[in-house]
Amino acid sequence: MLSRLFGLTLLSPTLWLAACSPPAPSTTGKVESPLAIEASYRLLFNEQLVGIALFELEIAEDGNYRIDAFTTPAGQMEDQSDDEVLETSLGRLEAGAIRPERFEHSVMQGGLVELVSLAFDWKDHRLHVEGKDARRDVVLLPGTHDRLSYLLEAHRLAAAGEGTSQIQIASTDATEETVLEVVGKGPLEVPSGRYEALSIRRLTPAPGESRQLWFDTRLGPLPLRVLHEHGGNAVDMQLEQISGRPNDPR
Repeated sequence: MLSRLFGLTLLSPTLWLAACSPPAPSTTGKVESPLAIEASYRLLFNEQLVGIALFELEIAEDGNYRIDAFTTPAGQMEDQSDDEVLETSLGRLEAGAIRPERFEHSVMQGGLVELVSLAFDWKDHRLHVEGKDARRDVVLLPGTHDRLSYLLEAHRLAAAGEGTSQIQIASTDATEETVLEVVGKGPLEVPSGRYEALSIRRLTPAPGESRQLWFDTRLGPLPLRVLHEHGGNAVDMQLEQISGRPNDPR
């Protein structure tokens, strides 16, 4: 169940922040200041604690990025589930674009690991999908993201303070058309503190869903909170703690 909840959250607007301004790629693809962040979040299902998520974000001087998200059961799920979810996105920040190169999703349960992956071939415009039972290639459309890299695009929009961004979010099952739009700014309180946050709404063709995430753009590219409501249920990820990692190159 935890893996399903975690996937539901990441497919909605999602989470983080940093202790400095986000690095901006130049026309050469280099960033002004490399970044390394570690953040933890509470995962709530209908206001009940069900998991803890640990995120690590690293952006190197050459524009390469890596995002890792690791989730374990907690609260009412701690004795009901032993599944752990690890997701990783690797890619590059280029002038005017965020380009994922590889995405992996693994579920570890009972000593077994189930892995699926996406490989982004931008040169040939192909998306290679490899899962437990299938392997296929589909057309890679401009502006395609994975379930983690789109957070960087959402932050870029939040930093602009207005407007919309139309993207595609790929998974092993399908590619979902998504519109990100700036909603407004206001106070937000999460376990890590109170912030002046800018809200981004995520719109998809799926009926009856409400998805939203919040950023404090002064703090960096990781959202403060992610909320996904559907069918009378709510999955909510809230920032609990944030720090620079020991190997922070700053």
